[in-house]
Amino acid sequence: MTEFVDAVIEFAKDKLDQAMEIWDSFDEDKKKLLIGCAVAGVCVIVVASVFYGLGKARGKKLALMEEDF
Repeated sequence: MTEFVDAVIEFAKDKLDQAMEIWDSFDEDKKKLLIGCAVAGVCVIVVASVFYGLGKARGKKLALMEEDF
């Protein structure tokens, strides 16, 4: 079991080192652009999930109001 955990840790370290090498190869403008795109993507996901939750709650409320008891 410890061999598996060690292998996973080594794999993660290698991937992080590779990602950091790629990140360091970018110039400052490209870094800012990528950070901006990531922030915009997160904002879109958050807004979409909030509106989905609101719509789902409103749909349940309307469905309960239309039920004949």
